[in-house]
Parts: sequence; structure tokens; C-alpha cells
Amino acid sequence: METPQKISVIIPILNEAKVLEKTLSQLQPQLGSHELIVVDGGSTDASVKIAENYGKVIISERGRAKQLNAGAAAATGDILIFLHADIWLEPGALAAVATAISSGYVGGGFRQKIDGKRVLYRLIEIAGDIRGRYLKVFYGDSGIFLARTNFQKIGGFPDVPILEEMEFSKDLRRLGKTTLLTPYIHISARRWEARGIVRTTLNNWLITLLYFLGVSPEKLARLYSHIR
Repeated sequence: METPQKISVIIPILNEAKVLEKTLSQLQPQLGSHELIVVDGGSTDASVKIAENYGKVIISERGRAKQLNAGAAAATGDILIFLHADIWLEPGALAAVATAISSGYVGGGFRQKIDGKRVLYRLIEIAGDIRGRYLKVFYGDSGIFLARTNFQKIGGFPDVPILEEMEFSKDLRRLGKTTLLTPYIHISARRWEARGIVRTTLNNWLITLLYFLGVSPEKLARLYSHIR
């Protein structure tokens, strides 16, 4: 009988006290013998105190790529799952990841549901699923999972100012087949509600398009700061 694979769930945070309790409380029933690592980049709110009630907290230099890599370095699991702080996974998600890896997939993400009722959110969900299924690009809000050995082959997330997950996805799909899983990953609508659904979505799509056209992450980071 094969020994069940241990999963390490890694979540980078920076001042996420408003949403972190919901995320971690939804995740906790699935953890069992698996591992949660929350990587703080210097929060000044109650984020660390909240996280300590649910799993291991480590401190890292600020920056999403730096925090993700620090979490992976501290992880003891055979499989790594990288999540954002404002999402939650439906029951069965961790088991589905273990099944996918044991079936020969090198990694992947989850189908998305945005926690909002507007029709535009359903279109964004469809676009996100197309991005993961056909373009093989996974963002943190779709979840990214892979075997730890494949993470080591890739060499971690590139230390770039933006789109580190797209660069990582490019390296992941070079290793083999990826997949998009159900159960769903649920995403907070806070970013769209704060800046406007249409504006936020068009900005994101523009940056993605420019990335595929070869614009460097450094130049895109300056554009992102400007259009926000």
C-alpha cells in the first residue's frame, strides 16, 4: 500500500486580517495531517495573530515571489499548493490534488468561482478556466499545485515584480501535462468591487496580453502601478 502523500499549503500574506480568518477557517477541516504554512511579508495588522491559530507562520522579505519561495523552503510536504489569502477551497480539494499528482499530472490549478452574483463575474470565471485549461497559465487565485520535486526542478518562482505566476506556469507546463480541477476555488470579489469590475478586468487582460507579446515584467509592473 502506498503511503499517502503529505500536502503543504502555502499562503503569502501582507495585512490580510479582513479576509484571512474566512480563508483559513474554510481550509482547516481539509488539512488533517497535511501542513499549512503562512508566509508574512511584514504585516502591521492582526494577520500574523490570526494565522498562528491555524498553522505555521514564517516571516519573509516582502514580495510575493520571495514569500512563496520561503514557504516552499520551509515545507515538508510531497505536494505544494500555493494560494492567495482571499480565496477558499471547496471540500475535497486537497484529495483531488493528491489524485491528480498520483495520476501523472505535473501540476495545475482549480476551476474558479468568484463570490459575487453579477453576470460579469461568470464571464471572468469562464475566461479564467480557459486560461488554465488551454493556455496552461495558473495564477494564485486559481491555485497552483505541483509535486515538490517539480518545484525544485523549476527552481522556484522567479523574483520579478509582477506576473511571477505566469513565468512559473511556463516552466511548469514544460515538465508535462497540467490539469484544472474541480472542486472549485472561491475568490473574494473585493478587488473588482473596489476598482470596478470592467476596469479591473480590462487592466488585467491588457497586462496579460502585453506579457504574451514579450513585454518584460519590469515594464509591466510600472504600467500596473500607473493604471491602478
